[in-house]
Amino acid sequence: MSGWDSYINSLTEASPCIERAAIVGVDGSVWARTEGDKQFAATEAELKTLVTGFNAPEKVPARGADLEQIHYVVPRADEAVIFGKRDKTGFFAAKSQKAVLIAIYKGDSAEGSTVRTAVEKLAEYLSSTGY
Repeated sequence: MSGWDSYINSLTEASPCIERAAIVGVDGSVWARTEGDKQFAATEAELKTLVTGFNAPEKVPARGADLEQIHYVVPRADEAVIFGKRDKTGFFAAKSQKAVLIAIYKGDSAEGSTVRTAVEKLAEYLSSTGY
């Protein structure tokens, strides 16, 4: 288990509706992810596209986002957070200085808000430590 795995555990424990999660570098490389029956399985191409979306967030809602071969509508994207939604599932991706944290969840708006808080808090913490 790498040190990054403990951050994944922290994130998934912060909200029971988080089903899968990952921490990726700003180049799209996977630093840590959920494993086993809850393995985060986004492709390298999907991750690179999502990560580069932070460079031009105004373009992301028009094209949406794809993770794990699922297309999400993106109602909101800015330099810090990209939010994707599909039926009763969604994702939040938050950018720190050197990484992007991604949490895929199942639930309604109330659950989504706890996921967003967890992802943003961890991204802020990583930024404060230089990551």
